[in-house]
Amino acid sequence: MKLFIIDWSKELTTPLIDFCKKNADVVGIELRDGSEAYRKTGLLKPDVIVINYATKPSHCRQTADSIRQRKATSQIPIYFIDGAEEENELAEHMGICFSQEELQDLLLE
Repeated sequence: MKLFIIDWSKELTTPLIDFCKKNADVVGIELRDGSEAYRKTGLLKPDVIVINYATKPSHCRQTADSIRQRKATSQIPIYFIDGAEEENELAEHMGICFSQEELQDLLLE
């Protein structure tokens, strides 16, 4: 499974990124810019987009909405990870909301 990870943390790597790199084919990562995430997902066409939703949830939703509206990427599943419950309710129409542990279980299957 080819993953593209969007994580707005200020770190170059996170436990989520490290785990995904060990257990899946990570084809791209974007840490800073929603426009770059949009561009890269169009070029790389991953099987799944994983968004760390714990930081900057509105920015995450905006980026996911842009990706979802583009024809070439509209059918790529989006997994929102570690969002607060009220934020998950705002994103559930665009993707699946998971905890990091649930994503790990899914990747290990």
